[in-house]
Amino acid sequence: MSAMSKQKPVRRMGKKGLATVLMMVALFCVWPLSARAAGEKEATQKKPVMKSVAMFGYAVSFKDSVVCLTEIQTIDSAWIEPAHNFLLDRSLYSLQLQMYMEQQGHKNAICTIFYDKNPRKLQRMWRKVYKRSQKQDGLRYQELPVSAFRLKAEEYRPIIMEESTQ
Repeated sequence: MSAMSKQKPVRRMGKKGLATVLMMVALFCVWPLSARAAGEKEATQKKPVMKSVAMFGYAVSFKDSVVCLTEIQTIDSAWIEPAHNFLLDRSLYSLQLQMYMEQQGHKNAICTIFYDKNPRKLQRMWRKVYKRSQKQDGLRYQELPVSAFRLKAEEYRPIIMEESTQ
């Protein structure tokens, strides 16, 4: 016997079966989108809240071979998005550190801000970053005390999205 004769016949799907499959595909494509839209609606309805947040800054200038780490500072009026616990306008805080670094002569420094509502957790993170920055060969370490660099609270400005009328 040949290999062709051993194959099972192809079973064809009727109109009802095809309609059922198409309905299931449509359901599985639309259902996640509707759930996502409902979740986004809930997230956008929550207003940002002002809370006390502990934060520190980390800056690296590879051109000058310098690593700077600020002390942990508490900002009493930081805006937090309650749905995801994100610090709003995070880029403005890192911009403060970048401007300070440029004033000190370290152009093109890469700056970031670490934050947490719990100061103990942030202290552990600070120690990890401190240890890693000490291990980096060829980079000079500088700690920036509060007297040299102080983070300032940023004013929250909500983004207003206008609907296009096209």
